Amino acid sequence: MYQALYRVWRPKSFQDMVGQESIRKTLRNQVKSGRIAHAYLFCGSRGTGKTSAAKIMARAINCQTPVDGDPCGECESCKMLLSDSSFDVYEMDAASNSRVEEIRELLEKVDYPPQFGKYKVYIIDEVHMLSNAAFNALLKTLEEPPHYMVFILATTEPQKLPSTILSRCQRFDFGRLTEAQIVSRLKEAIEKDGIKCEEDALYLIAQAAEGGMRDAWSILDMCMGTGETVTADTVRAALGAADKTMLFDVADAIQASDGAQALRLMDKLMREGRDVQVFLKDFSAHLRKLMVCKLCGADQELLSASRDGADRLKNQSEQFTSEKLLRVLNLVMKAEADTRWAASARSVLEVCMLKCCEKADVSDISGLLERLSELEMRLQKIESGQVKVSVQHAGTQETKTDAPKAPKKPAAPKQGAAAWNEALKILKNTAPAVFGPVSMGTFDGCEDHLYRLVFPKDQSLFVNMLSSPERRETVEKALKEAGDENARFEAKIMQDVVDTNKVDMANRNAQTLIDAFGRDKVQIEE
Repeated sequence: MYQALYRVWRPKSFQDMVGQESIRKTLRNQVKSGRIAHAYLFCGSRGTGKTSAAKIMARAINCQTPVDGDPCGECESCKMLLSDSSFDVYEMDAASNSRVEEIRELLEKVDYPPQFGKYKVYIIDEVHMLSNAAFNALLKTLEEPPHYMVFILATTEPQKLPSTILSRCQRFDFGRLTEAQIVSRLKEAIEKDGIKCEEDALYLIAQAAEGGMRDAWSILDMCMGTGETVTADTVRAALGAADKTMLFDVADAIQASDGAQALRLMDKLMREGRDVQVFLKDFSAHLRKLMVCKLCGADQELLSASRDGADRLKNQSEQFTSEKLLRVLNLVMKAEADTRWAASARSVLEVCMLKCCEKADVSDISGLLERLSELEMRLQKIESGQVKVSVQHAGTQETKTDAPKAPKKPAAPKQGAAAWNEALKILKNTAPAVFGPVSMGTFDGCEDHLYRLVFPKDQSLFVNMLSSPERRETVEKALKEAGDENARFEAKIMQDVVDTNKVDMANRNAQTLIDAFGRDKVQIEE
């Protein structure tokens, strides 16, 4: 009779478990030292190994010849427990046995000692489903059980357990498995069982499992139903997900601000019968990978992708700025939440795509920074020759890759206003994205090689921009090229300064009037 993969590959020892290294080490040490607690609480999301660890622990503490804290699997006790023919270990699902009467019936058997092993073990799964009365009935026995009793409670929602129960258990939190750990375990299975499966398909299964090994086995089991080689397309078809090419094409359309192409891709997606929420979830994961590439490079472990897949993600990430990726990711995540309540999920999807294709709003600070970052990225590509520049010549069009040439360094050293004016010319040619904010300010002089640029209070945005290390260094580099080798640069808010010349002139005029007409005839107002 066929047995599901998750049952075939359920770990039979701590060594076989995937991940949870610290938990495995602690439990094995307790078995080796004989310091067994009377109550354990295993917490964590589904498929992370809570029930498997509980069964292994039950066999290990009853094993007649444990091997480094693991059950040997060969002694009579291990064989009986593996075949579920022993009465020393009892498993109960609290979801279907939550009433106080069922717990009382269970606790009546506590007084009977184990028949074959050293310990009698009660494994209660989904313990948070017990009623308050059932928890109260369990409490006294859990606090002072017979020396041969061990309770192992498992739950996905520990916050629902009473504090009185929590305080009487040794708690172990099972974390989600990484995609690399899941892929490694799946590879071990397909190699041993002779299953034909592509590597990209394994990464897709691991991503869809969301940290749960049991979910990964179930997806692989489902994909094997075709009887053919499990490919990435097979997995996507089973999950109702969009193919990888679609994700890259949509990202390219957004980068090109091509709303028409984005809508055509969405129409193709709907015609293929794909689920809107699944696509948005997959696309947000794709954008997250692009952001990882932007910040960390093509790290296969972080990206959970093959070498070719990581390189392709890295190439596409270079077309985006970090600001645009964050804006688009926020829009996609918001749309994913909105589709749950919308009457037309397709409309939400298409509106989201059109918003992603729009240019950033320059009236907003984040939008302005995004546009400036895009401009800087384009200029860098022009300078490096990655982007071709189109030049018109008398009705003909010539394409060349020449980058703007930096002006030659002045022959004679310059300082002060002369160096500042020369630096402005250099910035205009070599760093237009920095020249723009600089040209909005007022040169406030130079003192001890410190060049000051001031802005009104309502233009503090430009001060913040020019105060960043990269832009400040760009201005200082231009000043040094202009002739001042020790130049430093500072942008700040303009202070309220009283014009002393105007005050002196007003006082002199007032005195002239007083001398001509007398003090009593002249009234001075502010």
